[in-house]
Amino acid sequence: MDIPSYLDFLSEDLLHELAAHSDPVPGVPGLLVARGLREAFPNIETPEALQFVCDVYRGTRDALNKVLTQRKIDREFIDETTRSFVQTNAKLDFHSPDYRTVIGHRDEHGRVVVGPHSEPPTPKSVHVPPRFCGPQVTLFGPPDTVKLSINAMNALHRKLPNESERVAQLVERANTVPRWGADNEDSKTPIMRNFLAACENLMGCYDGTLALDDPSSLKRYRLTQTGRSIPIKRFPGLAIPDGNHLLDGNPLPLHLFDFAMHMFHNCTRAESLVFYVPKLENEEEAHYLRELIEFTEIKIREILPEYRLGSVRLFIVFENPRAIFRIREIANALHPYFLGGSLGWHDFLASTARIFKHDPRYRIPVKADPNIVINHIRESHKILVESLGACGGITIGGMYGVLYEDNNPESFQVSMVGYIKDVTTQLKRGLHGFWVAHPDFVRIGIALTQAWNEFQADPSSNVLRELVVELVPDATEHVRLLEFIFDDDVPGLDANDPLYPRAVLAATLEKSDVIANDDPKEVRYNVFQALQYIADWLCGNGCVALPATMRNARGQDVVVRVMDDLANDERSRWSFGPRFFT
Repeated sequence: MDIPSYLDFLSEDLLHELAAHSDPVPGVPGLLVARGLREAFPNIETPEALQFVCDVYRGTRDALNKVLTQRKIDREFIDETTRSFVQTNAKLDFHSPDYRTVIGHRDEHGRVVVGPHSEPPTPKSVHVPPRFCGPQVTLFGPPDTVKLSINAMNALHRKLPNESERVAQLVERANTVPRWGADNEDSKTPIMRNFLAACENLMGCYDGTLALDDPSSLKRYRLTQTGRSIPIKRFPGLAIPDGNHLLDGNPLPLHLFDFAMHMFHNCTRAESLVFYVPKLENEEEAHYLRELIEFTEIKIREILPEYRLGSVRLFIVFENPRAIFRIREIANALHPYFLGGSLGWHDFLASTARIFKHDPRYRIPVKADPNIVINHIRESHKILVESLGACGGITIGGMYGVLYEDNNPESFQVSMVGYIKDVTTQLKRGLHGFWVAHPDFVRIGIALTQAWNEFQADPSSNVLRELVVELVPDATEHVRLLEFIFDDDVPGLDANDPLYPRAVLAATLEKSDVIANDDPKEVRYNVFQALQYIADWLCGNGCVALPATMRNARGQDVVVRVMDDLANDERSRWSFGPRFFT
């Protein structure tokens, strides 16, 4: 095996079975493709495109194997180190500065595996293209169907039936367009037909030809002529193999296949060469990614001599507890490709729980806590803003995924309370934008951002207050909400506090003040969500709107839907405390 860690996902027996159901590609020696794929996507799975992918793989596989091997070694180091502290820590208060964790400890080669370097590097300046300046209101969703892709591209024009004149005016004054995180990572199950359909649909988005006539609803879907969203493709993380394309018996890396195929088919369009990258863990993995991009661009240049090297731009999702301490190092390693970063806090919490899984006193913030972003993500937001502010990079927050029930004003209102608190908290902290899980939140998000900016420019302006009252008309709700908006951010720890590194990882909870992690109600809720999500995931869907409730200002539980992805399922997995860890 070129990359032995891929055997953790695809056993040798399964690889033999996959090969038996695959066909060779004429003109591409050594490559087998799952039967039927090339026939279903003849314009994507061409021999030329597949040869290009194989060339990129052969040129970068050793570097990829090195970082994935090191990732495995590092995880063993984290587990062994954490276990070694259990007995000593048992005699200490959980919040004692002497409480020991893996943060800051060095391995046998002197590497700090988790935590900041003692001397962060001087940041390299980031060039932000004009089209990416301004508010970063980003809709995330899959591009694998024509309908979803068109709806995402047209999100600026998606008005709620009762949209007010004030929202419309603020959106017009903002003079911006949404971003669309065209998600090939966790919005869908990693099925190859989804990836190839996404590639085809994005090509239609870039050239403006994507269209659909739906016979079942008699609706015609077309891209608008103006105000289209800016698509930013997110490809999968480094760890996942692709069993549908086997080169000399080796599964191709899924991220490499998706990235290289997209580059091959869209290299003539500069606007298409912007990507979201998930789940990097440190600057060593960023160096591999840079090598992948450089090699891919060189191969593109051989095909298209007029291609400009250095055209690719990257947003890094800092959703790993190791990566959050290395933002400057990762940005520098990816220069000049680096454009900005976001904090995907659902994955961030789940992967932090993985690091602390052998600490019997660690607890992940519970899902029942409606104020996780407010109370537990402050320090990591601060690191993101300070690290990228120094180099001019774009900073983006995480996902708001609480959706309202249709035709239910109470549900809409309680959803808006959470959304407004989430948005204003991130804007207070200096972030340039945030993610949303549904097109209905895009225009409201742009209006909120514009109103916030106008208030910052002129504190006597009432536009933000009036907008909030309009969106949340119940005085019981909006009085408290307005107090929250115009109050200072929650207090946080100083960077010199001994607990600060743990606070960055939201790892200072021994017991939640909302509900105990192992409370039967919380356990039932997490099991319920996990089972429902897994059932959907096995059917191909990676973003699932699960039923839930939120409590309003009058203490009533109101029905909402929570948009879950695989990260939320991971949070359920780690929620119950160490005696449930495996």
